[in-house]
Amino acid sequence: MSTSADPYAEYRRRLKRRQTIVIGGVLTAMAAVTVVGLMVWSGILPAIYDPGFSTAEEDTTPLVQPCPPTDATTVEITSIPVNVYNGTNTMGLAGGVADTLGDAGLTVNNTADWPKGDYSGDVQLTTSLSGLTNAYTLARAFTGSVVVQIDETQDADDPTVSVVLGEQYSTGILSVEEIGQLKTGEVVSAPTGCVTATTSTEAAEAGSGAGTENTVGTDD
Repeated sequence: MSTSADPYAEYRRRLKRRQTIVIGGVLTAMAAVTVVGLMVWSGILPAIYDPGFSTAEEDTTPLVQPCPPTDATTVEITSIPVNVYNGTNTMGLAGGVADTLGDAGLTVNNTADWPKGDYSGDVQLTTSLSGLTNAYTLARAFTGSVVVQIDETQDADDPTVSVVLGEQYSTGILSVEEIGQLKTGEVVSAPTGCVTATTSTEAAEAGSGAGTENTVGTDD
């Protein structure tokens, strides 16, 4: 007497075979994708699709600086009142620079985090129109890239210079002894591409009569 095959055993056999095929196919596909990804990453194969936003676009627009006053010469650096601000997340950055400037004889009125948040540059010096000569004098105490800007929130007669330390700053300041050796009475060189400094009020009063004359105003 013949015995028919167990239907449940046959079902399990077919199910196991199907699972083996599916799992094997998935693993093969994953291996292929991994290999292709590594080849694209290493540059062997070109990327199939470039979304255009994988890397941040660098801002190549140069920052316009105000020109120093005509025939300006450096002043006694110890006469310059300063504030020192940390425009980074690095703890103690402003304190270290403030200590150096203070030990060199400058009056440091305030040391704090920069109220405007983060600064991506090296060193930025902000001041009023009347403090431009002070700012360009103080710029000589730093060895890195220094930019000068007008702060229109500052009183026009306030000669204080605010030092803003940015992400690119790395102990780029002269020693106390070197700062003390900076000379007074030297001609202040105007930075390349600088423009005549005015306040927003002066620029508005000039109106269309200013023609093509360049001006620089507030530090936003």
